[in-house]
Amino acid sequence: MKQKFTILFTVLLFTFFLSELTQSQTYLTENFDYPAGDSLGAHGWVSFSGGSTNVLSVFSPGLIFAGYPLSNIGNTTKVVNTGQDAYKNLSASDSTGSLYISFMVNVTSVQTPGDYFFALLPATSTTLYTARFYAKDSSGLRFGLSKSTAAAGGIFYTSDTYTTGTTILVVIKCVFNTGTTDDQYYAYIFPATVPLTEPSTANLGPITGTANDNSIGRVALRQGTAANAPTAFVDGIKVAKTWNGIISSVQSTSNNISENFRLSQNYPNPFNPATTINFNIPDNGFVNLTVYDALGKEVEKLVNENLNSGSYNVNFNGSSLNSGIYFYTMNYTNNSSQTFTETKKLILIK
Repeated sequence: MKQKFTILFTVLLFTFFLSELTQSQTYLTENFDYPAGDSLGAHGWVSFSGGSTNVLSVFSPGLIFAGYPLSNIGNTTKVVNTGQDAYKNLSASDSTGSLYISFMVNVTSVQTPGDYFFALLPATSTTLYTARFYAKDSSGLRFGLSKSTAAAGGIFYTSDTYTTGTTILVVIKCVFNTGTTDDQYYAYIFPATVPLTEPSTANLGPITGTANDNSIGRVALRQGTAANAPTAFVDGIKVAKTWNGIISSVQSTSNNISENFRLSQNYPNPFNPATTINFNIPDNGFVNLTVYDALGKEVEKLVNENLNSGSYNVNFNGSSLNSGIYFYTMNYTNNSSQTFTETKKLILIK
């Protein structure tokens, strides 16, 4: 009996950790952190249509959006109104639960009737575009979303207009349902800051259509048609299983259970403008990791969430700060009244 209980407990424990791993999984992080002028093809992207003109390449500088963890890291890429398309594979395909795809975009020019410049693909296709994201000129910049083709469900545009030449954060949500044509798509569009929790209402969606549902295995950048497509910079693409996964800068670095608390010294230190902080927690609990200036004023809350036991890293970007000495403090609590607090110094030199 004891052996059966041990086996059952082990199976349940494994199932729990597998579920937690799946829910926190990140399938892609793309900061275009490559030399300006390089083609995307030199860095894991695959060109697949659009001829040989206007090959997608790296531009400098990268885009900036307050509160988004991929802001101001590396460079950016530029989609124009005609040219070569490219995709990048996710680390794995997904077709269950929900999937979140985020990216920054700065649209510099739009046309009427507009066209899509960002989409998703199955891992084995370069034609079955889904979650097509559009930009068009209609008394101002408007964004649109379709499940697949216009004929298979329609294109839906925002009632709000947005400003060209400014950086906007887009989050696309895919909800995989059990039927063959009932998957749903949503788009959240943020011109200022991104909320820590998923809004109750999307700017677009739920959007469905008659096209067959497919798993998602690639993100695609499309350079459209000369008469319709926009010109835009795209940066900071991330694909994850949860809302928190795309707006949180904390990343799990190990699935192993940590034996002790540890807050590491940031690296590099001194830094300019970005640095990484590693930490371990031995039990599931709530972690708050906050950066303060020399006067004790809060600068940025890097982590503020429940985490499982393990090892993590989080990036801190000080591009908007002055040179100087700052401090980061980690506070941990759990339901067993276990606590941990530690503070370390970091130095920003510009």
